[in-house]
Amino acid sequence: MNEPPSSRPEREQDRPERLAVLGDPVLHSLSPPMQNAALRHLHLPYCYGRRHVPAEELADAFRRLRGADYLGWNLTLPHKIAALELVDATDQVAQRLGATNTIVNRAGRLFGFNTDGPGLVAAISEAFACDLKTLRVAVLGAGGGAGQAAARYLGSLNVRELCVVNRTIQKTEALAEELSSSVPVRVGRWEDMGQIFGQADLIVNASSAGLDDTDLNWPADWARPDHLVFDMVYGANETPLVRWARANGARAVDGLLMLLHQGVLAFELWFGKPAPALIMRKALFQAAGREGRGEL
Repeated sequence: MNEPPSSRPEREQDRPERLAVLGDPVLHSLSPPMQNAALRHLHLPYCYGRRHVPAEELADAFRRLRGADYLGWNLTLPHKIAALELVDATDQVAQRLGATNTIVNRAGRLFGFNTDGPGLVAAISEAFACDLKTLRVAVLGAGGGAGQAAARYLGSLNVRELCVVNRTIQKTEALAEELSSSVPVRVGRWEDMGQIFGQADLIVNASSAGLDDTDLNWPADWARPDHLVFDMVYGANETPLVRWARANGARAVDGLLMLLHQGVLAFELWFGKPAPALIMRKALFQAAGREGRGEL
């Protein structure tokens, strides 16, 4: 026998989509289960979806969503830098980082924000309970958009020293020059990774290292027990970098906490009220297959 409508669990498709994440690819994103849990908990009559948007279609997607009663949207690869040219205004963080990941639509005017930087720092602080100002930080993959944004935000916090590392060193030289007025900064070469680990306390990975899920064959003596390793990549299981670091005595976490904290901040921008962070955390960890496993 069919249940009466009043007793059926509410489905996402029963509520209009007014929020989404745009990316290419986008099916892997765990933002929808996290954000939809928050919307349900606060009895907000919307749902949050995924939209596959190739780079060449981004401007058209912004145009359509601007006029479609959307409250806002998130951006993932490869859109965070290009989106800056498609909004009417940005906050200071998005301007400084050169990227936006959260759009707020206010009566057809689009405002770009960046919650990745604050989300990264909140995740590092939760995972390691550390004072960033005392740490020498190395950002791997600092030539890409995510790595450059991470380096810029960490540099703005006056860390003890910042090392920007990329396989193509030309991409980091200009970044190092840009940041040198606010923080001691140096350029690291990918082939000198052992030396880079030796001179860093916190390693933040924004590179493609381990993206294919194959184990890293890096020497074990690169890692120290006092090392903190934060991999911005996340998945259902430990990333290869996290596996390598933990196997060799370092403390390490992946980017799931960063996704949580940036998502909480995005929700608060859209609705102007505190987000149900514990509800979002539970839904995110469940969607990632980590519920009850005691993992960060």
